[in-house]
Amino acid sequence: MINFDKDFFIGFVSGTIVGATGYKLYEDNASELKKFVKNPSIKNSSKSTVEPTLEELITQKENLEDMIAEKELAEKESKIEVK
Repeated sequence: MINFDKDFFIGFVSGTIVGATGYKLYEDNASELKKFVKNPSIKNSSKSTVEPTLEELITQKENLEDMIAEKELAEKESKIEVK
């Protein structure tokens, strides 16, 4: 059979206490949590809502194109080395 020792009961009691505390906190903040889950960017939006300028977008596009070209070149080189 199962040997219930002191460590088991200590773990069981502490787990029960932590679970009950978590449930209590959840119930106290349920409405706030539901709002956050529906729209997580309400309070935690780290980015501003300012639209980037055309120059910034073009710079980002060029950077992405450069990264894509580097990846494609690396893949081609790795295929050549494998053969």
